[in-house]
Amino acid sequence: MTAAVLDLDVPLRLHPLTYLDEGDEVTVGRSDIDSYGLFPPDAAKLLRRLEAGHTPNDSARWYEQQYGEQVDIADFVQILGEYELLIKDGEELPATPAIRWQRLGQALFSPVALLGYTGVVMAALVLMAADHAVVPRYQNLFFTRGSLVLLSLGIVIGQIPWILLHEAYHALAGRRLGLNSSLRIGRRFYYLVFLTSMDGLVAVPRRRRYLPMLAGMMIDAVVAAALTLAAAPLLTSSGGPLLLGKYLLTMAFGALLRLAWQFYFFLRTDLYYTVTTVMGCHDLQTVARQQLQNRWYRLTGHDERLIDPQTWSPKDAGIARWYSWLMLAGYGVMGGTLVFIGIPTIVNLARLAFVRLGPDRTPLGIADVIGFVVLNLWEIVATGVLALRDYRRRARRPVTA
Repeated sequence: MTAAVLDLDVPLRLHPLTYLDEGDEVTVGRSDIDSYGLFPPDAAKLLRRLEAGHTPNDSARWYEQQYGEQVDIADFVQILGEYELLIKDGEELPATPAIRWQRLGQALFSPVALLGYTGVVMAALVLMAADHAVVPRYQNLFFTRGSLVLLSLGIVIGQIPWILLHEAYHALAGRRLGLNSSLRIGRRFYYLVFLTSMDGLVAVPRRRRYLPMLAGMMIDAVVAAALTLAAAPLLTSSGGPLLLGKYLLTMAFGALLRLAWQFYFFLRTDLYYTVTTVMGCHDLQTVARQQLQNRWYRLTGHDERLIDPQTWSPKDAGIARWYSWLMLAGYGVMGGTLVFIGIPTIVNLARLAFVRLGPDRTPLGIADVIGFVVLNLWEIVATGVLALRDYRRRARRPVTA
């Protein structure tokens, strides 16, 4: 619907809207399709009058009396259409969809459940203080030395359920608030990751956003603690029970590694979103990246490609002045990790493969090495495929003047 075919003396039909007033701006949108926009407070009040049934022209006259300024009401109505806030001609008002799993989310984040999570973590910490055999360390990753394939399968496959649980807790914490959370696969630099989308959080009061953002880290800590508690009595056994105990510690260490991953702020981790919410940022990552681009363009004499700083929010621009350097350093560290750890590891694996494929090779040894190499390279290959797909999508986009 556009202003060009609209009678401005007839009340508009608007979808049910949500409003979040944060002082200098108001987030307005539709929670059913996660379409939101930022409006100045005066524009939000104008929208409320339209929603109450006043015609666009009547609302424009009210705005002029209230604020002493004229408003281009036709342009304002067009903006509402672009955000899909208007009900189009012939369109029926859709029924409000039920939020699946909302009750489960409410149960998992109830005070009783949170108290239980705390108890599990505290019990594990007490156990670690008393028994150093269960204290997390990198040696826990090597639960078996009998087969390289079994080792890789145990680490890779064993972590998938806990990674999904991490993202599921994000989604359920959002569903608890009535949000349409969703889960997808994506990448962060050269890592393959599961991602939860909670766009509706922008319309939730800031103090209620923290639990959905931190829910994944919370359950990672609980999983690591629970697996450690389960492993402890098995470590004094032998045979299968001992192997199971070591494997539980392997998975517990993996959960702790995911916690450590969250401190890579520059990859838009859970902590990144939490901190930027506390600081009141809108899109710190994008602004920081654009500031870095502008510095490069100035350095290389491409001033015509500079991004207009007026498009940035003042809060994002101010924080990005130092955050952009932190982000650049973070990418440098991860790149260095790939060059000085990742690539040497691949070289050593190749060397090991050549040794096992030497004169004393056996069919089982050959299969073990090949399987180990494949299992350790699949993530890098999959990430490369996703990066290539994203590049092709961007290349196919039409260029507008």
